[in-house]
Amino acid sequence: MEDENEYKKLPTDEKCVHKLWKARVAGYEEAIKLFNQIDDEKSPEWNKYLGLIKKFVTDSNAVAQEKGLEAALVFVENCGHAGKTTGEVMSGIVAKCIAAPKTKTKDLALQVTLMYVEIEKHEVVEEELIKGMEQKNPKVVAACIAALNTALKQFGNKVVAIKPMVKKIPILLADRDKNVRDEMKALVIEMHRWIGPAIEPHIASLQAVVQQELRESFSGSGGAQPTRYLRSQQHLVRDKPTADATDGADDDDDGENGAGESAEVDPYDLMDPVEILSKIPKDFYEKLEAKKWSERKEALDALEALLKAAPRLEPGDYADLVRALKKIISKDTNVMLVALGGKLLGMVASGLRNKFSPYATACVQAILEKFKEKKSNVVTALREAIDAIYPCTNLEAISEDMLAAFDNKNPSIKAESALFLARALCHTQPAAFNKKLIKAYVAGLLKLLESADPVVRDAAAEALGTATKLVGEKNIAPHIGKLDNLKEQKIKEFADKAEIKVKVAAMKKEAKPKAAPKSEAKPAAGSTQPKPVKRPASGAKKPAPGKKAPSRAQSSPPREPPMSQEEAEARAEALLPPDVLPGLSDSDWKSRLAAVQSFHSAIQGLSTADASAQLLYRVLNKKPGLKDTNVQVLKARLEACKYITENFPVSSTATEVVIQDIVCKLAESGCGTVACDCLWALADACGLEPVATDALAYAMDSQKNPKVQAELFNWLSSAITEYGFTMNVKCIVSHAKKALSATNPNVRTSTVNFLGKLSMYVGPSLVNYFDGEKAATKQLISLEIDKYANSTPPTPTRQQGGVSKSASKGSLGDDIEEGVEDVEEEPAPVEDVRPRTDIAPLITEALVAEMSDKNWKVRNEALDKVKAIISNSSPIKATLGELPAALVARLLDSNSKLAQTALTICEQLAVAMGARCKQHFRTFFPPFFQAFGDSKAWIRTAAAGCAGAWCREAGGAAVFDGEMVHDALKTGSPVLRATLLLWLAERLPDIPPKSFPREELSVCLPILFACLEDRAADVRKASADCVLPFMLHLGYEAMHKQMDKVKPASKTVVQAALDKARPFLPVQPLPAAKSKKDEPRGVKSAGALKKEAEKKGGLPPKNKIVKPASASSRGKKEEEDFTPLLPSNNAKNQRIIDDQKLKVLKWNFTTPREEFFDLLKEQMNSAGLNKQLVANMFHSDFRYHLKAIEALSEDLHENGSALMANLDLVLKWLTLRFFDTNPSVILKGLEYLALVFQYLIDVDYTMAEYEANCFIPYLVLKVGDPKDTVRNGVKALFKQICVVYSVTKLFGYLMEGLKSKNARQRAECLECINHLLETYGSSVTGSGPGGGPGPALRELARLIGDRDNAVRSAALNCVATAYFLDGERVYKMIGQISDKDLSLLEERIKRAGKSRSAEERRSMVVPLSASGRPIQQMPEENEQVMSDNPPVDEYEEEEVEERPPPPVQPSIPEPKVIKGPFGLDPDLIAKLDAAIPVIRKPDLSEVDLKFLDEPVPVSTVRNVTAPTRPSSMVTMSPPRLPAPHAPHPLVSVHTQKPSVDDSQLADTIHSIASPDLNAAVRALSLVSGALVSGRGAALRAHEARLVEAVTTQLRRLRTSPPDQQVLAAYKFLVGALTTFYDTAGCGGCVGESALRALLRELLLVLGAGGGAAGTGPDAERLVRILNNVCVRVLEHSPRTALLCAIVSLLHDSIVESDPAYPRYQDLLLKCFWKTLKMISTWDVNSIDYDEVLYKIHLFYKAYPNSYWKKNPDISDTPYRTVKTLVHTLVKIKGSSITNHLSQISDLNESDLYPYLQKVLKQLKLDERKDPADVNGTPAVTHTMSNISNIGSSNIAANRLPRAVHEELALILKRIGSKEHNRDALAQLYDLRERHPEVDIWTFMQGSSFYFRNYVERGLRDVAEQRRLGAVSLYKSDYKPDNIDISNENDEKSHVIFLERLRALQAKAGLKSDSSPSSQPRTPVADNRALTDVEPRPLSIDPQLELHTTQSVSQRNEADVDVLRLKLQQIKSSSKR
Repeated sequence: MEDENEYKKLPTDEKCVHKLWKARVAGYEEAIKLFNQIDDEKSPEWNKYLGLIKKFVTDSNAVAQEKGLEAALVFVENCGHAGKTTGEVMSGIVAKCIAAPKTKTKDLALQVTLMYVEIEKHEVVEEELIKGMEQKNPKVVAACIAALNTALKQFGNKVVAIKPMVKKIPILLADRDKNVRDEMKALVIEMHRWIGPAIEPHIASLQAVVQQELRESFSGSGGAQPTRYLRSQQHLVRDKPTADATDGADDDDDGENGAGESAEVDPYDLMDPVEILSKIPKDFYEKLEAKKWSERKEALDALEALLKAAPRLEPGDYADLVRALKKIISKDTNVMLVALGGKLLGMVASGLRNKFSPYATACVQAILEKFKEKKSNVVTALREAIDAIYPCTNLEAISEDMLAAFDNKNPSIKAESALFLARALCHTQPAAFNKKLIKAYVAGLLKLLESADPVVRDAAAEALGTATKLVGEKNIAPHIGKLDNLKEQKIKEFADKAEIKVKVAAMKKEAKPKAAPKSEAKPAAGSTQPKPVKRPASGAKKPAPGKKAPSRAQSSPPREPPMSQEEAEARAEALLPPDVLPGLSDSDWKSRLAAVQSFHSAIQGLSTADASAQLLYRVLNKKPGLKDTNVQVLKARLEACKYITENFPVSSTATEVVIQDIVCKLAESGCGTVACDCLWALADACGLEPVATDALAYAMDSQKNPKVQAELFNWLSSAITEYGFTMNVKCIVSHAKKALSATNPNVRTSTVNFLGKLSMYVGPSLVNYFDGEKAATKQLISLEIDKYANSTPPTPTRQQGGVSKSASKGSLGDDIEEGVEDVEEEPAPVEDVRPRTDIAPLITEALVAEMSDKNWKVRNEALDKVKAIISNSSPIKATLGELPAALVARLLDSNSKLAQTALTICEQLAVAMGARCKQHFRTFFPPFFQAFGDSKAWIRTAAAGCAGAWCREAGGAAVFDGEMVHDALKTGSPVLRATLLLWLAERLPDIPPKSFPREELSVCLPILFACLEDRAADVRKASADCVLPFMLHLGYEAMHKQMDKVKPASKTVVQAALDKARPFLPVQPLPAAKSKKDEPRGVKSAGALKKEAEKKGGLPPKNKIVKPASASSRGKKEEEDFTPLLPSNNAKNQRIIDDQKLKVLKWNFTTPREEFFDLLKEQMNSAGLNKQLVANMFHSDFRYHLKAIEALSEDLHENGSALMANLDLVLKWLTLRFFDTNPSVILKGLEYLALVFQYLIDVDYTMAEYEANCFIPYLVLKVGDPKDTVRNGVKALFKQICVVYSVTKLFGYLMEGLKSKNARQRAECLECINHLLETYGSSVTGSGPGGGPGPALRELARLIGDRDNAVRSAALNCVATAYFLDGERVYKMIGQISDKDLSLLEERIKRAGKSRSAEERRSMVVPLSASGRPIQQMPEENEQVMSDNPPVDEYEEEEVEERPPPPVQPSIPEPKVIKGPFGLDPDLIAKLDAAIPVIRKPDLSEVDLKFLDEPVPVSTVRNVTAPTRPSSMVTMSPPRLPAPHAPHPLVSVHTQKPSVDDSQLADTIHSIASPDLNAAVRALSLVSGALVSGRGAALRAHEARLVEAVTTQLRRLRTSPPDQQVLAAYKFLVGALTTFYDTAGCGGCVGESALRALLRELLLVLGAGGGAAGTGPDAERLVRILNNVCVRVLEHSPRTALLCAIVSLLHDSIVESDPAYPRYQDLLLKCFWKTLKMISTWDVNSIDYDEVLYKIHLFYKAYPNSYWKKNPDISDTPYRTVKTLVHTLVKIKGSSITNHLSQISDLNESDLYPYLQKVLKQLKLDERKDPADVNGTPAVTHTMSNISNIGSSNIAANRLPRAVHEELALILKRIGSKEHNRDALAQLYDLRERHPEVDIWTFMQGSSFYFRNYVERGLRDVAEQRRLGAVSLYKSDYKPDNIDISNENDEKSHVIFLERLRALQAKAGLKSDSSPSSQPRTPVADNRALTDVEPRPLSIDPQLELHTTQSVSQRNEADVDVLRLKLQQIKSSSKR
């Protein structure tokens, strides 16, 4: 029984997982009580149960499961982190609870489910329930459906998404189980209640009976209200009355609208997109071109079947399909097919919605033109199509086509266009129908309102009425003007009938009147930037009206002498083809047409210098000229005339040649439009006034055709609108009077309309000029003028040639009153007034076909034609015809050069169109963004530049339309995302806020947040840069709200990015009611208030009494608070008493709740703090918190006593700020606190326990902050608090901080405790229960076993410090700890004791008073604080150097202030300076006593088993200096180890390059000492600088005259390099440039002959050492940098050879060959192949194969060597090597790419030819040719004799045969004996690894056999070529024995022709000599031993034994 009840003793969380069900029930009950008692939803107590909740709901016992569900419900309701458990708990509920047998269990499961929905985890809940619908158990399926039904009913469709559920409707309604079907029916009915008819498409596929049953159950839709709300919505529902009174700032958020009624759901959103492009029949387009209408109909029927089955289409490239359907509509002769084509086009538009926008404009144009059809079925289909297309575009994009349709002569087109406009306006937001569009459309509709066709008039009236309903009569009336009553009445009727079908957003704007001031007050956001640009332009143009005479004089074009017709023809004969002139006057019209066309083509190739416009006009006008009777010829002549006018300078003389004939042709039906275009061109070139004057004079005086007169006045009406009015009014009036007296009514009507337009410019007094006219005529004029009475002249859109604008009244004298004053106030931008060319006719079908041709050359030519068209026509109109679709296809061309050309054309296109390019954004930008992801950098650069050009022309906001950015980011590659995000980061800050819909950016946020954790570093960096630009437009809150959709693991990264960007947001102004008083006043300090009171004389109160203000102003004055920030009173005492008596809330919390904010605010107001300061302190915007801190900082210096009186309030407020997420507030607060505590220290303030209790616990929390600056600031505060507060109590707070789960907080608290122990001794621990510091030390010792490494290290430091203070008794205090921890502690104590003794530590302890405060003089404290950093070698696991405190410390002026680690101790510096000479006391005789006789001492980096006496060889040995000279600085290395601090390494390295050799050598010794002492890691960041400094010194020594000091410096340099490269981990960070310079200098010194190193044995020894250094550099350098450096050096050495260094290139080639041998041992991925291949490309580009053929006297060994490198790289990488050519822009510039292909091809052939030897002997036949070729290229300067070459090849072939392999190996050995220069391994590079290994082993066996056969000692000179300079211990012995061997040979007088160092045998690793075979005195060592580092297993230890044997023999011979 006792065992069963034993569970009652367990904690609650353990009971909940107990094996006994009774124990679990008890645990669940206790958990319910506990969950209800926890007040803080984010308490750490909840974390214990996060992983247990799933077990609660899946308990195997039914009773326990029921209790577990109750506990889970309470947990989810109260825990702030419950959302983390949603997925696992819901899966458990679905599996175990939702269909449980017990009803209560099911009810509880449903309640838990709904509670998860309430805490805003509805998406996860719905996902799990939908998964449950797929289970086999029908009860579970039915229960899941019922749960979704309940959730939808309670929360509504804005919370519970309907789209995922509709897919299950047909499946579950056909289920076998009746309960499932019934529940699904109920769910469908509930869906219908929320979304209404939108559910219909999803039940259309059900059985008819089921459909009927469901429709009968549908009670109605709309008006459904949720009965339960999300947590974030509940306060909105409670505060609904107050929420209605707000400005609606959050109305855009869906979550907040969730509390309202159900939203209308679009059925389109519930459908899945269908891909149809791949399903279109293959012969679809062919059939559409068929001649039989039945075949065309068959194709369209197939498409119709596809579209009917796909109401929503997958986005794709529909350009070809749309083009085909548009062609059917425009050109098909069968009206039935036209109607079907229109229907299908509408279906495509409806299926694509916004994705159809790239094709919308062209389709609208085609449909408008086709409205001329009279068949009702065609018109109906076209109406439906254009109505379906309109949502994809806007009125501005189609304005040109609509206005052209209004001007069409066909009344059907006019009427249908107006009706379409009326329908479109019903679906348009009022904001989209702006003033510019209203002007344009209303002007066109007013013309239609005057039409003779009643259908047209009614359509225009309907459109005007709809516009009136949309924007209001107030906005439309000024543009309509006065109409007769009948028309006005009709417009009003249509306005009343019109039904606007969009939700008008205007009401929302009216509800936010404060939005405008906010946007105007943000200069940083960019909204006000365009204004400064416009003002200078308008200011510059305003003086123009005053300059009347000059402007008139400039308006006339230049004159030139007239030219006769004969002269013109004579000059033209040299310019034009011979058949042109006769053909122009031929009687056959076809000949004339051909001649005109030939003329047109010919003049396109002429320039302005070749011919003048007059010449060409006269040739063109050759009889019959422009009076040609054939319409086609006449039209061609007019086109040519237009081209001449636009491309050649036109004078007034030239104008007179053609103006009359052009005016005559205005009346021609077939040529009127072209003639009108010619007039426009003439006006553009010459100005409007001369053209209009000449044209009117001819039309009104010389010819009598009334149609010409009418059309001319119509053109003038348009012209003055386009150009503005700059003509002489009197001249115009005289011609107008003649027109008004004409008998033709059309002439009179046109004139009256013209005068009405003219009145806008000259004013209503224009009517006075017509007083002599008939009353009826004058009345018509007056009525027309009245229409424009309230209108302002439109902004000119064209620029006249050579005409400056002037006010219209300048041409009227004093006769006309000043009617218009603001004509020039809004000058149009330059690009809007230039004449523009329509290039659509030039984009022919043939040109489009060429752009899509399969041949890339044809495509390239077509692109060149397009480029020429744009450049010749610029500026152009926005009508581009078929060009956009064709150009988009080329943007994605497989040929990258064509894609780049297309991008260039697109950029040119944007510049040519100007702002009009905006309508093409939706077409071009998706492919632009796709080009952002191109693999080639130059394509990405071109795409970014092109997109930038479009944004500059049309504004960056146009990019954010149709979710183009979102689609690109969603589907793009990492490269695309990185490029696009960088582009957005650059563009977004320049785009004005609210210039585009916020949703365009909001939808991109999930992708942006995901990119912050992308695997690609470029994507992460680009997304981080993009956070702030996004925040500028969306705001911090909107972005933070989107974090709810981020995965929990990612929230930390996203939150950090948001917090990092938030401080850079522009400061938002205060609300309008407060801004006026807040900005000038701010928060004033006490000192400022005193000064202000002195200025005002203390009279403000009297002024208020004497001059009472109005109520509002008096209220404002009362709100202004001029009191000091902090009052000086005794209110703090009362607050302390209230806290002790528990009258107020105890200041104790984990995270601050609302009541703590309210309490502090109330206490501040009661204490009398400045009201404005309090308002800033508790403002929601963190920037006001910064203002408050700044104000308090200013007030501190002048009002310190008030601070002490209110210190508790200030500290409490700062503790609240500690919980802010914004780091700037925390850092600013820490700076202020540092000032506060410094002030308290200065005034000797003692901190009260009440104040400390409110502040220090929360400061302890911040010591674990992730940011270093925060932690450092907090630790600096602790040091200051020690002075004003009890250190023992502070120690107690820090011990409490060790209980935190935050490892960083524990580690930092331990560090602070260690500082207290070191500074104040063990007395800081207080008197524990045991009478000492025992309990505290036991707790510290317990943390030695902590999981975190930093915590363990800090705990060890603390206990070690206590040990030095209290001795051995510390072991008793810490109690029992594990053996492992004890050993760690002993080791730490042992190491720490080396830096400072225990006595020294105890002497530095500061004693404490009885109260726990330090009793010490300030200077002593300063010394102690400055020495609190542990020495470098003391601790191995913690950060050695204490981080600096916040930047406020240096600002403290007093000398006694603690300076921190940056403080300098002059005494210590003086001691160090004094100690330096003592270190330099060399004893040269002792050091060099046996300099030549003893072996080398082993390097300190490598533990080599060798004698330890000084050596005569090693570079670290000191030089032998003459006796009279001063001792050399490096001698100090042997007397005392040099040491240099890590922080001084940079300066020390810099000293290496000093011209002062003493300073350089000392710096070298310091660096070498640092490397030897194991501090190579500290040098890693300075490696490149170290190598550069050594290189600089080498260069200086090389150019200096040789002497002993230079030789000594050489040795120190080389010694430092040797130590550097021998140290593990060093050399890996040296870059290419540094390595290149180093190798060059080393090889120059080696190749200098006797000049560089001097003479004597030391010089020879130096050369040998330089050999070893070169080996180390080659072996330990970064692979890529080494290869690039050697290739670059070889590249430079070919031409730039220095005669002083003749052997430099030979040495360099040998380095190259050595590197080639090492490549096979390298890691494949350690080489950057792109960089290496680029260097090789540059080499081959500079020195191709042809270069060597042209220069046979130059050895081609470098070229062959580089080819060997390429061959080696290809063998390593294989065919993937071609993927590493990204840095090479043009592969055809060098021989690299062809050679790569050649090698790859050869390798493939070799692989096929290579047979496998079954006997194990490798097959080598396939390598023989390669061996001979490659080997011969790698022989040094002198090539092998042909006989040797053939012999070697024959031997290698014999080795491949089984019978002769042994004999062949012996022959190969003998061959190497005879020819040691032969490099057989290079010959064998093409063979397999196994064959080379076989040969290597065979040669080793032959050598061993001959050695055992008593080979002569000096005949075969063994040389340990395989000397490995890596870290193995036995390698150095080779060098030692070699050196001893040389020394003994010299003593014994033995001379040999082949010494071990001069005649090396090519060994197994084939280490060939880099220098001459014959040794020369004072020359370099003949063998530069460039060895390849081999593994221990490959070393031949027998060689060492042979060397030892030689050594013994030589010793014995020397003794004799």
